[in-house]
Amino acid sequence: MSEAIGVILSGSTTTTAKCEIYSSADDLVEEGMLLVVVGKDRILARVDSITPYNEFYREGDPWTDVRRQKLRVPSEIARKYKVAELELLGRLTPDGLAEVTSPPNPGDEVVKIDIKADIKNIFGIDEKDGIIWFGSLYGYKDVPVPLDIENITMHMAVFGSTGSGKSYTVGYLLELLSEIPVSDATVAFPTIIIDANGDYLDYFFHFLKNGRFGSFYNVYRFVFSSSKELYKSKNVRKIAIDLDEFTSRELAELIISFRTGGTINELQVAGLEMVLKELKENYELQFNDIFVKDSLYKEFEDELDRRSGREGPIHTQTAKAIRSATEQFRREVVDKVRMVSTDGPTMSSELIEEVSSKPSLVIIDFSSDGAPGISLQIKQLVIAYLTKLLYNKFVEYKMKDEERYVFLIIEEAQNYCPNPSTYPIGYTLTRRNLSLIATQGRKFGICLCLVTQRPVFVDPIVLSMVNTFLIHRISVDDVSFVKKITGGLPKSIESKLTNLRRGNVILNGQMNILHFPILVSIIGVREIQPTVGKTNVIKTLERFKKS
Repeated sequence: MSEAIGVILSGSTTTTAKCEIYSSADDLVEEGMLLVVVGKDRILARVDSITPYNEFYREGDPWTDVRRQKLRVPSEIARKYKVAELELLGRLTPDGLAEVTSPPNPGDEVVKIDIKADIKNIFGIDEKDGIIWFGSLYGYKDVPVPLDIENITMHMAVFGSTGSGKSYTVGYLLELLSEIPVSDATVAFPTIIIDANGDYLDYFFHFLKNGRFGSFYNVYRFVFSSSKELYKSKNVRKIAIDLDEFTSRELAELIISFRTGGTINELQVAGLEMVLKELKENYELQFNDIFVKDSLYKEFEDELDRRSGREGPIHTQTAKAIRSATEQFRREVVDKVRMVSTDGPTMSSELIEEVSSKPSLVIIDFSSDGAPGISLQIKQLVIAYLTKLLYNKFVEYKMKDEERYVFLIIEEAQNYCPNPSTYPIGYTLTRRNLSLIATQGRKFGICLCLVTQRPVFVDPIVLSMVNTFLIHRISVDDVSFVKKITGGLPKSIESKLTNLRRGNVILNGQMNILHFPILVSIIGVREIQPTVGKTNVIKTLERFKKS
């Protein structure tokens, strides 16, 4: 039988209750612990706060002068007790938690719960239902929380200020997604991650060393042509895009928005589309060849001149703007960073096909090692291309009635789908594509995960489509914004937003099977420990000590 730890006092509602803790359980009850109120129903409750009382230590009581004179107060004869504030979470039923429809009665006992033994009644699932088990419920050891993989398509966001542990959490999530239990085996969830600082390269090096990472078929690292990491392994690939993946319209939009910083000038787009379409359909030229080969680019210029003459459909000033945009694209994308070539693109439909059919992990390395000297504008272009490629390919899968999935994780999300009112970074080449994926992608199997230090800097329209949140310690300036987009948090959890210890995270949303916000500990849960970001301050300074 479960151990009784206290009794319900008067004043309960269907959402809260007060419990006087038995003296034998004074040291057993902790904030965040789950308990069960046993009465007409069995109600799962969470300890929100614990208040100790002592009748000899009340403000203005007869013992005030004794305390002021530093004389001993006979505490051993005083009435002492503790009262726990309980949040009532739901009635325990064989199908999981149900709504609390009547409050517990005074005198109902409160007992500890063996979560593992009562897992069916709490979570409404069996332990081997093909879900992933995340961290451990705060206040418990080895009591993981189930995450519903079916709801990963509803998109996810990970918030946390610098040093709060968000990259550790995302890495841990990668480990779980690499080995999702299915029957007597495990499967991996196809994943592409935009790695801003090299935080996830440990998984790449682990794969190279051991030949495996979970159930992923492969792990690839993509770097720019200027990176010294290129060619160190067959799994390191150069970021090379394929312009021929796009229609004339899509490519025209990409080139014009690259010049304008994200703004679409319809006249310029229409004019460029007209010329590209003519060269593609009537002259059978490939887009890659047009922008790489000088002779074919000259044909493009000639065609643009023919269509912008006195009688042509393209206005002279519009043609000048188009020429300026294409020249900038060639100069910065083709010549400088060599992202377009004729010897075979690496980021193409073939890559999406491989990653989604043979679940693999792709790390787009935007760190200083993988992207030395690369501007934010170029990084945005890569993501604009990748998101458009993903969307087109997954729409194609859907039209073929072929179900596929991919998890797209974007670190430093504020740089790619910024909130223009709070974070006007100038270039927003990716914002429109990410908005499209946020609103439409889940229907096609594209699952988005946005990781950011400052959620208030991220486009609120995109975040409004997110339905699972992992929240670490955040800035005071982000609290009201986070409360708004998450639909509100209980006061006991809200109060922790700005002071959560590293390794603790608030889980809220659709993937959380409990469907109410909970605090989870993920301290020391990763199998592959992170090496990026570790410092040796003292040892380094010691080298320069006075002799």
